[in-house]
Amino acid sequence: MLLSSRTCLSFTLFALLWATGLLHGHNVPSMTIESRFTAGGNFDLTINFDPRSFLAADPRSLPPVIGSWFSDQSPDQAASTLEKAREYLRQSIQLLFNGQPLALPKLTIQPIDGADNMPLKPDTQELHLLAKCAAPIPEGATEFQIAFGKNAATDLILLNALENAAERRPQVLFPGETSRPFVFRSTPPPAPAATQAAPKGSTTTTVVLVIALAAVFIGWRLLNKYRHFHRGHRKPKDRLQE
Repeated sequence: MLLSSRTCLSFTLFALLWATGLLHGHNVPSMTIESRFTAGGNFDLTINFDPRSFLAADPRSLPPVIGSWFSDQSPDQAASTLEKAREYLRQSIQLLFNGQPLALPKLTIQPIDGADNMPLKPDTQELHLLAKCAAPIPEGATEFQIAFGKNAATDLILLNALENAAERRPQVLFPGETSRPFVFRSTPPPAPAATQAAPKGSTTTTVVLVIALAAVFIGWRLLNKYRHFHRGHRKPKDRLQE
């Protein structure tokens, strides 16, 4: 399957909200985001959204997009469509870590069947797009939020998870809203211990000093030997004059 069990849960929630009229009371485009944080210091996002979100100023004015609309496009047309989808996400989603904005990491996007979230089929009646990205968690960050753009034109369901433990309450955001903080660790990870290595300059100075002392010692020994040898080979008359 393309999506995890958490995604299935989020779509079940959306279906319930849609059926009870809590969203709009009729079929409208929507977006679902799953965020997952790891103990290793990384995070990833899975974003499921309807192409109507960027195909019209009011997505509700369009019927669901069938799969052949995308599969019949030329490679250049398909690439252009996916780039429009990326631009829509970049404008609609802002990541916040401890309140500080972070641009969306590089996105990969593929078309899927909106009915079962499986790969696109020849008879797909509702096309969705599945975007994924991953990146290291910013240094020192402990909590995560999403600010949903005012011009997003759809509703958003956000499901956060730490490793495989999903947040109990998925969040429903409307354009212009910011999600409640998701705390994925209580304190920043400790800084790596500093290596107790001598500075390069100090090491060089020590080596030079050792060499200088060795040279002085060797010179002193050679001078003593020279004096001893010289005294032993002088003439007797020279010795008496001392």
